Amino acid sequence: MATALLVIDMQVGLLDEGPWQENPLLEHVSIPIRRAPSASSPVIFICDTRVEPDSQITSSLERKPGDVAIHKDFCDSFLGTPLHARLQEASLGNLIVCGMQTDCRIDMTCRRAASLGYQVQLASDAHSTLDQEHLSVAEIVAHHNRILLNFPAGSGHIDVVPAAEASFP
Repeated sequence: MATALLVIDMQVGLLDEGPWQENPLLEHVSIPIRRAPSASSPVIFICDTRVEPDSQITSSLERKPGDVAIHKDFCDSFLGTPLHARLQEASLGNLIVCGMQTDCRIDMTCRRAASLGYQVQLASDAHSTLDQEHLSVAEIVAHHNRILLNFPAGSGHIDVVPAAEASFP
């Protein structure tokens, strides 16, 4: 099965809040974006409609004319969106996931994808969030990299790999 890259909520309004290690995050998210075209893999930008004041995808990431943008109203990138149908229509069974809001949007999308039967690679160094009341961003990212590593879900699965090692089979 072919692979799609999901770039979740890399929107100006979220990045302006100052995520942990913003520059390395942008560098690492760019790695699979640059590699996707040579593997004939689509890049799908997921955008949360609730992001304010600026919901545009950051101009720091390279976008190609064929890249798709899907807008969502919930943390789950599949809920109420055409994402699952588009992936199925294109016979895309493998996903590489990166982006913002590790503790809700990245986590929920990875788990949902696995429960739908997708083989998911979470780019361990290409997701981030903001500090929370009881946990730092570093703790949140490390925790999710640990709990999602080798996460089975029926026929689906989540693995956690550095962005440079994410494969486009």
